[in-house]
Amino acid sequence: MNTRDLQYFAMLVKLKNYTQVAKYFNVSQPSITQAIRRLEQEFDTKLVRKDRVHRDEMITRSGQLLYEKALAINKKIDIAHQEIARAGQRQIKFGLPPIIGKMYISHIIGNLSKQLLQRIKIISVGSHELLSELQAGKIDIAMLGSIAPIDQAGIFAELITTRPFTVIVSNRHPLAKKKSVSFRDLTNELFINYDQQYIHKAAFQAYSTYAQINPQTAVYKVPNISWIKELVRQNKGISLMVKDAVKDEPGIVALDIKDSIPEKFYISIATREDYVLSKDEQQLITNLKEITSTT
Repeated sequence: MNTRDLQYFAMLVKLKNYTQVAKYFNVSQPSITQAIRRLEQEFDTKLVRKDRVHRDEMITRSGQLLYEKALAINKKIDIAHQEIARAGQRQIKFGLPPIIGKMYISHIIGNLSKQLLQRIKIISVGSHELLSELQAGKIDIAMLGSIAPIDQAGIFAELITTRPFTVIVSNRHPLAKKKSVSFRDLTNELFINYDQQYIHKAAFQAYSTYAQINPQTAVYKVPNISWIKELVRQNKGISLMVKDAVKDEPGIVALDIKDSIPEKFYISIATREDYVLSKDEQQLITNLKEITSTT
């Protein structure tokens, strides 16, 4: 079977027009027709109805079944191309969210060999986006933050540590005099919240629900957590953050949370389930585990 035929077929299901498919792949229309015929011979079934009047129903049930499998196969092939290209370049695409990067980047640089560091390309966006990029094959390894152990189809995630959340306030805020706070006492506070790419938004919702409060929030699509911290530092509101991410931050006070809700910041190392690690990647994961166990 020619996998290119599957690509042609998948696009035909989407566009429902032979001419448009041929134009999309820059081939002749007979090439598309022949590809569909080869697939029908391979599976000994009709994939496309000859009746062009009912365009929306031109794909048979057999064709619909093959389409779903073709999408999965085409995705696997695309990921294989990306993986093999990186293997040839000996490049490691490593996802590291800004918050986890803040916590561990100095230890990572200090503990990895120069040769290994030269092969690593760090992608730094939120954990939610990194998980999507991992599934799509754009990166191969990621340290991910979550508020529960990761259970995602096609992803192998190993929990390596958990860290507590904290409420952060400006040192000019009245709450700065306290060492700890209950979420119920924050009803009238303005929270600077995160957009969807950060898991802190889910943690904030969990704490608010537990405390049965609905605080006022301001959501800014900022590029990284440094902007959140700066807004808090300028006393424009308070926020929820992993405690380690605000260690020794000037102008910011971190308050322990009294609520007994077991919300924690889970940190996991994740790869695709079928991904074959190189020796360098295995060494990277081993070092990451050592770093998180000692810091």
